[in-house]
Amino acid sequence: MRFPSQLIATSLVAVLVVACSDAAPNPTGPRALQAGTYRSQAFQPQVTYTLPDGWWLPADTPDYLGLQPVSSELIGIHLFRDPLPASQDLSCPIEPEPGVGGAALALVNWARSLPGFVSSNPKPVSLGGLQGIQIDLAIAAGWTPSCPFANGLPTVPLFVGRSGDSFRWVVAGSERLRLLLFDLPAGGTLIVDIDAYDGSLMDTLLAMATPIVAGLEFATD
Repeated sequence: MRFPSQLIATSLVAVLVVACSDAAPNPTGPRALQAGTYRSQAFQPQVTYTLPDGWWLPADTPDYLGLQPVSSELIGIHLFRDPLPASQDLSCPIEPEPGVGGAALALVNWARSLPGFVSSNPKPVSLGGLQGIQIDLAIAAGWTPSCPFANGLPTVPLFVGRSGDSFRWVVAGSERLRLLLFDLPAGGTLIVDIDAYDGSLMDTLLAMATPIVAGLEFATD
């Protein structure tokens, strides 16, 4: 779930940043884009994505792009550019964890080492001309620490953006994630997160999201 430093946008507090006029919500809720192929306007590297009916674009910024079905705020596809590992201090500050690198393998090894997570074994993944690593994450059974803003839900801070007005991503409750992590040819890191805040929806989300993710193309030249 996403926690921008100035505007919270999560399943706990459903406020969404909109950075593309074509995807602006109407007064009664998000407005679905027409089924078709689109390109990011701000996110880098520029990504081309194809959406079916019923999806919209809640955010398109240089370091975060979100894709969600209009029918649910609890599931979605999230792209991060150069995220940093989040501080594990119990106060959950919007700060990076010291001493951890930002490369794909470093992030995978760090996330798998956190006692609050259970993780699948890493496996290689190819996407849009990129080669990377895939893992699944969820909060470990019996984990109880909770960020001050999470209303007592067990939480594990995962990512923060590199700028103070960017984002933070905190895993909470039954949330389940499939992360695809890539080192970009020109430098930097790209992460694709297939994320179900309600973990019971993950199988449904994977059926919906897998074709969208498989069709992602990145301008990495």
